[in-house]
Amino acid sequence: LLRRHARLKSPQIACGRLTYDTNTRLFAIDGRTLALTPREHAVLETLTMNMGKTVSKQTLAGSLYTVDDEASPDAIEIYVHRLRKKMEGCDAGIVTLRGLGYLLRDAKG
Repeated sequence: LLRRHARLKSPQIACGRLTYDTNTRLFAIDGRTLALTPREHAVLETLTMNMGKTVSKQTLAGSLYTVDDEASPDAIEIYVHRLRKKMEGCDAGIVTLRGLGYLLRDAKG
């Protein structure tokens, strides 16, 4: 995914005040680095790289787990919940689309 987006003119992807630097792979809100666990990072990175598009739970699980991993059905929901808490006060948000998946979008648009 990152290689596909390597042709971007700017290494920064923004959704409201949330920014993602594709070179350093760091997320920040208003310039302050967001402290994320590796799995939270993987979920947010997948949502960011597909910003404005619905991302299914299966796609998110594919970015988190290998074939050998035991994945709890509720794990994705837990990671999304934690991300929402860490992103509180930010104008970027993760929207749940029941039966479809999740969507990262700017609250203004």
